[in-house]
Amino acid sequence: MRLNLFSIPIYISNIDLDKINLKNIKLKRQWLSQTESSHGCLNEITEGTRAHILQTIVKLLNHDIHKPYEIVLSSIWQNNYKNNDYQDRHSHPGSHFSFIIYKKVKQSNTVFFNPFLQLMESYCSKNNPIKTILIDSFFKVECREGQIVVFPSFLEHMVLKHNNSVTISGNTIINDTTKE
Repeated sequence: MRLNLFSIPIYISNIDLDKINLKNIKLKRQWLSQTESSHGCLNEITEGTRAHILQTIVKLLNHDIHKPYEIVLSSIWQNNYKNNDYQDRHSHPGSHFSFIIYKKVKQSNTVFFNPFLQLMESYCSKNNPIKTILIDSFFKVECREGQIVVFPSFLEHMVLKHNNSVTISGNTIINDTTKE
């Protein structure tokens, strides 16, 4: 018998890009990477866009969440990657699940990091083969244009250098609606 203890799910699905519409996007160069983004700006979306994103995410989360809940879109922004733009390693504090919609990409360049890596490495010697055999330090997600990846917001990730792509990212909050 094999059990996966404390596994961390990520979810991948198709999403209808025709139903995703951000309005009044004000892009500025941000972070150490100087990537053009509307992060932190007041990004307006239609109610149809909000509903489509949340319905897509709920359909994925319902595989694992079996209690009544509501989901709230707490923020959304667009990233435009131009000449060798990238994102440093980061997480999304203050939210529960985050997402990336691949709006215009040749291939996804998102890399997720094992959150237990430092702890596990502290129990392995430098030359211990178990370290390289059992412990994956990162995972590069394979998504294409018109797909969404949803992941727990604490999961550190980055975007490798690449050119000419557009992603839409956001954060959600989950509220337990169980009646006591």
